Order: sequence, then C-alpha cells, then structure tokens
Amino acid sequence: MAQVSDKQRILVYSTQLMETGGIESHLLEFCRQMAANGTEIDLVVLNAATTGETEQVYRSICRKVHFGRHGRSYKRLLWMLQTGLKLRSSRKYDAVYTNGQGESIWMLSRMLPGYATWVHHHHTSGDAKDQATWGEKYKKTLHTANTIIACSHRNAGDMQSVLQRPVDTIPCFSRNVEVSFTENNSGKLRFGYYGRLIAEKGIDLICRMSEDADLKNEVEFHLWGEGKNYPAPYFDQYPNVHYHGTFAGEAGLKGAIAQLDAYLLLSVHPEGLPISLLEAMSAGLPWLATDRGGIPDIACDPLSTRVISAASDYEAAKSAVMAFAKDIRSGVVTKTTQKDLYANRFSAVALRTAWSNVLGLQKQN
Repeated sequence: MAQVSDKQRILVYSTQLMETGGIESHLLEFCRQMAANGTEIDLVVLNAATTGETEQVYRSICRKVHFGRHGRSYKRLLWMLQTGLKLRSSRKYDAVYTNGQGESIWMLSRMLPGYATWVHHHHTSGDAKDQATWGEKYKKTLHTANTIIACSHRNAGDMQSVLQRPVDTIPCFSRNVEVSFTENNSGKLRFGYYGRLIAEKGIDLICRMSEDADLKNEVEFHLWGEGKNYPAPYFDQYPNVHYHGTFAGEAGLKGAIAQLDAYLLLSVHPEGLPISLLEAMSAGLPWLATDRGGIPDIACDPLSTRVISAASDYEAAKSAVMAFAKDIRSGVVTKTTQKDLYANRFSAVALRTAWSNVLGLQKQN
C-alpha cells in the first residue's frame, strides 16, 4: 500500500503558461518557494505553451503536473473535465491558489475534492477598463474565493470599489537577477524592452523614437519577445532598433539585461505589477515606465525608477526618455537604491512568508 503523505498540499491553477513572461516567472518561483516550505503542489494549467524542458522543471518541483495543450475550446473543456475527475481522487487540499483571469477558474473550483481556503490572484489593473473584460463566471470567482489578492494597493482599491469586499495586496515573486553589465562599443546608451510585443506595451512608440533625430545619435533601442503584429522583418525599417527574438530561462533573461543601460515600459496596457520591472530592479537596471496599475508602488527613487503618465503624448514621452538618457550619461543615476529596495520588499525570502500566511500554510521540515 502506498504511504499517505502528511505534508500540506495545495492545488495551483493557472489559466495559461507561456515559455517566457512575467506571470511565468512568478508561477515558477511561487512553486519553488512553496515547495521549499515543505508543501506538496498539484499544478494544473489549462493552456500550456512551454517546452518539454520547462515542463520537466515543474515536474521536479511539484507532486503532480497537468498541462493542457489543446487549441480548440471543446477539447480544452473535455481535458478540464478529465483532469477534474483525476483531482477528485486526491485528498482534501489545504489550500487552492488560482492565478490569472477567465471563466475556467470558476469551473475548476466546482470540480475539486474540497479545500480549506481558496486564494485567487488577479494580475491586471482592476480598473474600469479591466473590469469590462470580466465574464460572469469570473465575477463569481471574485465574489466566492476566500481571499482575493491584487498586485498593488492601487489595483486593490479599484477592485474593492466594485466588488464591495476586501482585496489584499502581495507582490508577485520574481527572479533575483545578478549580472555583469556589458559595455557598448558604439558609445550609445542602450534602452530596451523584453516581453510581449503588442502595441499596448509601447512598441510603436519605441520604433518612432528610434528614428527621432534628437535621440538616434544618443540612444539605440533593443527588443526581445514576439507578437503576431511584429514579426522580425517588421523591424528592418528601423535600423536603430535591435530585435533579438525571444529568450528562454534565467540565462536568457540575464543575457538581455546585461546588454541594457535602461529598461522602458511605455505601456497603456492594464498592468498589474510588471514583473519585468522587479527583475530589472533586482539587477540594478534603471527603468522608466508609465503609471499604469501598480507601477507607482515600486518607484523607489525618482532618478533610477521613473514614472510618467500613460496619457503622455509623443513629445512628453520623448522628453522623459531624453532626460533619462542625459542623467544616465552624467552619472547621477545609480544601480544601488533599487537593488536595496528589492532585497527588502520583493525578494523571495521577503515574500515567501506573506504567501504562506495567506494560504494558511505552516513551514514544515
């Protein structure tokens, strides 16, 4: 007879998992930290688009891994029903942690064998624009889960006003990135972005700035990521934009950050707390971002972590980038302030206790 484990056990559910991205970084580190606490993890992902290597990493951490890889909606539904039957054979979970946004979260919650507490983690801004995307079953999730977590105080406030219930705040996990920054032989400063290539993340704005006569001799722009509207040949028309494709894993992340003098997130997207900014902060990489979602929460230093209005027109955004470049060039921007803040507020050690407490988990040997 198989020995029954007396370890605490949690069910972790994510609506999707790509190969790279902020949520992907958080989910992997979340699983690592909960496992390091002595907790068993059953992981379920509805839409997994990862490599076999990444899946193997999760299998080395979690007790069970269920990755859905079906493109058609009816196949996804069938897969979820089959997975739900498998989960019902498990004992009661000590906690359920759901992540993301979508109707499937509510459906999964109805299939589980039982749980002591349900914590749902909402990643996007929670403002009126974000609320307009919430389906009816997702609204049930937001009203039914025992605890709702937002990524920032601003996002939590926006959600509380419409949900009429408490919304707590815990930052996402991110990777602590230690790099040796490289020098640029061209003499230009290197400003860059990595992540999803969508217009809402400011890709068009970066391309326009790359050709601006006031910037092109001082700054070159670097991009990592992919998006259907921005295939590699798209950037051929912008010689001052260096497109590097995608990267995978921590080594790829370090390689990208090491090539930059500053990170740009000129976003109008309904951001939660962008993990890319936390990763940049951990490395000491200065950044400039718009004031979407929880971004102002982590702007710890007006010189090295700069925030501008998401409503800025082109000239205002350009002026902010030019001033940033001037201050970096003159040496008034340092890499130490944000590294210290990251260690104290956003490192894995700082966050593990907060997440364990909200899930009702105690450290086990």
